[in-house]
Amino acid sequence: MKIYVNRGLAKRVATVLGVGLLTVAAGTTVRAQGGTTTGTTGPNFTNVGASGSTFAKLWVGARSAAMGGAYSALADDITALYWNPAGIARLPGVNVGASYTHWFGNVTHNFIGVTMPISERYRAGVSLTMVDYGSLNFATIQNDANAGTFNANDLSFGVTIAGSLTDRFSFGATGKYLRSSILDMSADGLAFDAGSQYVTDFYNMKIAMDLSNLGSDRNFTGNSLSFLSSNTGINSVQSMLTGSYTTGNFPLPLIFRIGVASDVFQGKVENQKLNVDFDFSTHSDGPEQLNLGGEYIWNDMAAFRAGYAFNQDQLGLGIGAGFHYKSEDFSGTVDYAFNTTRSLGGIHRISISANFQ
Repeated sequence: MKIYVNRGLAKRVATVLGVGLLTVAAGTTVRAQGGTTTGTTGPNFTNVGASGSTFAKLWVGARSAAMGGAYSALADDITALYWNPAGIARLPGVNVGASYTHWFGNVTHNFIGVTMPISERYRAGVSLTMVDYGSLNFATIQNDANAGTFNANDLSFGVTIAGSLTDRFSFGATGKYLRSSILDMSADGLAFDAGSQYVTDFYNMKIAMDLSNLGSDRNFTGNSLSFLSSNTGINSVQSMLTGSYTTGNFPLPLIFRIGVASDVFQGKVENQKLNVDFDFSTHSDGPEQLNLGGEYIWNDMAAFRAGYAFNQDQLGLGIGAGFHYKSEDFSGTVDYAFNTTRSLGGIHRISISANFQ
């Protein structure tokens, strides 16, 4: 039989597994706080670190990262599968792309995606995101050193449908499977993203809205939560009894973004563009954030980017560059980004993508 015991300890186990490790990888600070949530601004916001599977918040793509995470309205490449699914609605032909990020502590973040037309107005896409935390040292109460190693990783697999209802308005939705694993334990489930983009008459400004990671709470299950115990108060024969801990549920990091973007030059400067994007986002596990980024493109071939993430406890400045090659039926892009953090060192990203007409 199973004995369910020590819910307080089990909840802390879930917090460590589902929040602590993954939140550190996201570059945020986990703080245990009590009290009641009273708002999303100010120093007393109490939901910081309240979600798990926070790998779903990690930025995808070097182009967007170089612009400081300001990308929901501008998103018009393969990484729109993460930033705003509506962004793939006008992508021509077949598009493939991949992105690699080297975080601190040898944590790696990898993304691959594909989009293709399914009709004149609609596009479909699939994406796979993986986070590998590397080989971690294992310790127990009895053996706090040299107890071996273990692995932890995260995975997200998404399927996206996007369409252009008019020549100005597009929408998109993504259904995705999320899985977080550590030791032999895992927490998995489904989540959804939805987004829209609208091109206005005012300097062709684009307005975007995006909701990410809408899903139910989940918890960790696995063999490591089971144990053997002998309790004479329960069993006078003192035979070993099988017990297991239950872990507390944790929510996903829900994000809502509103973005505006425009080409400042508006075609008035020959062979040059200056794209600017501003995003405002509210988070279920932290305060509101502001992201501002710019992108200068010369001759549709070379790009130079910079941006800043405001009200972040770690991420700040982003810079980067890209090169675009285009022929009659093929175009390819290589992008690089470097992001600074306050205490975790620099973050390097590289992305490649290709379009086949």
